Amino acid sequence: MGHKRKRGLPKRKKRLIRAMAGGIFLMGVLLFIIIFYTMNVQVEGNKRCTDDEIKGMVMKEPFSWNTFLMSRLKSHITYGRRTVIESVDVEYLNHNSIILHVSERYPIGYVEYEGFYYYFDKKGTVLQTMPKEETEQKTSDKYKEYEDVPLITGLEFNSEKEGTKIKVKDVRVLDSILELMRMFDKYSMKPDSVELSGQDDFTLHYGNIRVNLGKDERLEDKMTRAVAIIPELSNESGTLHLEDYKSDTQNIIFDKE
Repeated sequence: MGHKRKRGLPKRKKRLIRAMAGGIFLMGVLLFIIIFYTMNVQVEGNKRCTDDEIKGMVMKEPFSWNTFLMSRLKSHITYGRRTVIESVDVEYLNHNSIILHVSERYPIGYVEYEGFYYYFDKKGTVLQTMPKEETEQKTSDKYKEYEDVPLITGLEFNSEKEGTKIKVKDVRVLDSILELMRMFDKYSMKPDSVELSGQDDFTLHYGNIRVNLGKDERLEDKMTRAVAIIPELSNESGTLHLEDYKSDTQNIIFDKE
């Protein structure tokens, strides 16, 4: 007794099924694009760049048109040294909106060289150069954001372009300066200037008060004491001696002028 051969689907029906499957897939892609299309972008954490400048940079990234893909595939964006922006974190808010959390590079100190001020960040990278005359006359739009940045004197370095790290003869000295700058931020007590002597001694200037820190030794302990004492000397003029300070030091000398 012979077996009956099963007949397959007609070619026309197969083509119809494939067309329907393709149509469903394309419809799904279209819905995905429409539902998660980026329409609203919020910016937070920026001070030196405007919202539009941030958006202009970030929205050039791949997947920026889609909130879902952007927040998952490009959630953390880093930028090179030559930009004010250090990084941007992308947060998914809703199907049409994302939030950009901006981390900016900001100046922590500056040095003078041949009529120009070189402002550098926490890594020693030059963020901006400004003519000394323009800065002192306060004619630059950038002056206000730099007016509380301390001047570093006595540091020997080579002229550097924006986006490059300051090159000094002794890297340890620059590291010590950067560490001091981080302490100033930590204690919210920035000096007017930091003086570096030929013997690599550090002196901080707070108005009429000079704080002699001496060598790069126990800087954290010395700054802790300075922060506690300086407010009590607001109406005084003279030098606070911390160059020989140790954890067991009982008496700290202040030479009045």
